Amino acid sequence: MMKQLVAPEFAEELLRVGQAWRERHGDEGPACLAREEDAEPYRSFMFSQRMAQNAMRMVDRKRLKGVDVPLRYRNDLLLLKSPGAAGSTYHQDSSEHGSDRVGELQFWLALAQVTAQMGGMRFVSRSHREGPLGAVFNDDRGDLLEQFPNLTSLLELSPPFHYQPGDCTVHHGYMVHGGPPNSTDKSRWSYLFSYCPADTRYWNGDAGNRGSERKRMGDQENPIVLEPAKT
Repeated sequence: MMKQLVAPEFAEELLRVGQAWRERHGDEGPACLAREEDAEPYRSFMFSQRMAQNAMRMVDRKRLKGVDVPLRYRNDLLLLKSPGAAGSTYHQDSSEHGSDRVGELQFWLALAQVTAQMGGMRFVSRSHREGPLGAVFNDDRGDLLEQFPNLTSLLELSPPFHYQPGDCTVHHGYMVHGGPPNSTDKSRWSYLFSYCPADTRYWNGDAGNRGSERKRMGDQENPIVLEPAKT
């Protein structure tokens, strides 16, 4: 947990802007607000040098490659979990997205208080070291906790996190995670934003990944947010 990654006031501003955007646009498509001109400050936040440098350090491609590689915007989503909404399936993002290498990062930022009862995120500690355990969406074999019943006896399943506005968790692409249902009468608001190294190849070269041919993403839909410093 990164306490107060952003100030509570900034998280509240993101929430106001996001709610207003949803009122204007309804459910016409995913709320990828960092790509919308009428949703500032989402874009300036996600594309800021501060956040991009944070992500590049966490990716740490330089450790094995000798140099950093450019960092790419992968996706972002304003997330609403309504009162009574079901829990989140336990899965690994990179297994679902079809990336061909490690480095994908997901930031999950609370825009308002998120209690354990509202469906706070849970993580299987150190599960990213197990590598890809398989995609589970659109599958009839259950989620990863059901398919690998020894996972939580060998590794620790965290309790649901309690977030204050501006608190954030960040997880590796192979971190097994999910969450309980929202059993309260309050809506859960959060902002998910994701980066990946620019040399990563995805099926179809698309963040949606529908197909089997691996391609690199393009600059139009997934622009570079940071180039490595010249040495």
